[in-house]
Amino acid sequence: MVSDTKVVFRGIDHSQAVADAVQKRLDKLERYSDEIQSLRVTLESPHNHHHKGKVFHVGVEAIIPNHDILVNNDQHDNHSHEDIYIAIRDAFNALERQIKSIYAKRRHQDRSRPKPLETMTVADEAASETP
Repeated sequence: MVSDTKVVFRGIDHSQAVADAVQKRLDKLERYSDEIQSLRVTLESPHNHHHKGKVFHVGVEAIIPNHDILVNNDQHDNHSHEDIYIAIRDAFNALERQIKSIYAKRRHQDRSRPKPLETMTVADEAASETP
């Protein structure tokens, strides 16, 4: 469960529908990781004087134990990001890939660690029981 979630709108009006879309993506993300401690989502529409149309930028900062993840989906040439919902989807998909990668590395490290050795072997136990 994410204890601290913040959605920041820059250069665009606050929209409850957009905030709900972010919350929906966050709920989906929690299926993959229950260790997310805080999440900050920045939604902005930078001034692009040489670009036709309004392209949205979505940045996501997530903190999980031992990792700070920053997703910066700044794609000025991507016309699909003229729709804020697609920009949100792409940013959260990138965050999901990074979280899955971190957990895959963690699982791999856990498997590669040697198991602790027993302090006494079976022969040692038998020798200690006979006088």
